[in-house]
Amino acid sequence: MNSLMNLLPLLATLAALLSGPLLYGLARPRPALLAFLDGFVLVSIAGLVLLEVVPGAFGDGGPWSFAFLALGAIGPSLVEHGLQHARREAHLATLALAVLGLLLHSLADGAALTPAQGLHEGHGHAREALAIAIVVHSVPVGLMVWWVMAPVFGRTLPAATIAMMCAGTVAGYLFGLELNSVLGARAFAWFEALVAGSILHVVFGRPHLDEQSDHRDPQPPFEGLGNLAALLGLIALARLDPHAGTLQGVGAAMVLLVVAIAPALLLGYAVAGLVTALRTPPDARPSRWTRAWQMAVIGAVDASAARLLALLLCLAALDMVLSSHGVQLSAYWIGMGTIPVWPAIVLALLYLGSLLRRGGRRWLSSVVGANAHEAHVH
Repeated sequence: MNSLMNLLPLLATLAALLSGPLLYGLARPRPALLAFLDGFVLVSIAGLVLLEVVPGAFGDGGPWSFAFLALGAIGPSLVEHGLQHARREAHLATLALAVLGLLLHSLADGAALTPAQGLHEGHGHAREALAIAIVVHSVPVGLMVWWVMAPVFGRTLPAATIAMMCAGTVAGYLFGLELNSVLGARAFAWFEALVAGSILHVVFGRPHLDEQSDHRDPQPPFEGLGNLAALLGLIALARLDPHAGTLQGVGAAMVLLVVAIAPALLLGYAVAGLVTALRTPPDARPSRWTRAWQMAVIGAVDASAARLLALLLCLAALDMVLSSHGVQLSAYWIGMGTIPVWPAIVLALLYLGSLLRRGGRRWLSSVVGANAHEAHVH
């Protein structure tokens, strides 16, 4: 009975990987569901890379891991811009590297599920949480493999990839400790960072949708709902994963910063609405106050939400880095005085509405530039 219980996390992980083709098959003829899953994959895979891969890679590989992460994320785009006729080959090379990385990641997942790899006595809850995190994150990983590869290569190659990932998970479960000792920690961390960047490039670029124009059009609010579902799942995983302390710290710092800055942002949106009202002729239709309301709660919010959140996220991450050296910016934010929470709640609702209207990919393109996004489409 005890051996069967030890096998349950492994079996659940394999089932999660195999669910990818089923989920994709259900979504493909349904544009709304397809948009939901597209939004879910975008946020969940990006978040899981940041949650699992990046902290470990930087911990073992040091600052050089950032160079490998950037190379994996930006390198294929540089190749594509320099060799336009070879864009498909560049995508294929990126996909191959990402698949290889996923296979190695499957080995690591299997090793983490090994009972012998369990944490010492008194940390059973941490090991259980890690097992749950591995099982849950395998769902979007399996979905991503089919999502990216099936429209371009048909069913055979993605099916073989998922089968190899399942085999890698089992091999990691059986021989993970021996395999881990063969590779040096620093070299493996650098490779892991390179692969993480490649996975982000594949997911953000969506080469699998380049030739399917009917799937490019956004389906609000379904893409935004997928983004939100993935975000909630990542928050739950961050609370369960015993290795997610860094991400939890960044999240806490970001919440403090949002609470501190929300009143000023709401005032700015109100001023934008007032300026719109003053510039609108009295006999205009819709009325000046209707336009002012639309500008304050929709126009100005949509134009700024993604950039502001990206800036706040960077500041929160900077706070975590500086706090490790004895300097904590969030202490200043807390010291700004007692700030009511309701402006932050109102701001969160406004940004939620913007996410549902626009979707995560339009948010992303507004941060990195529309040209960067369109480069993957044309």
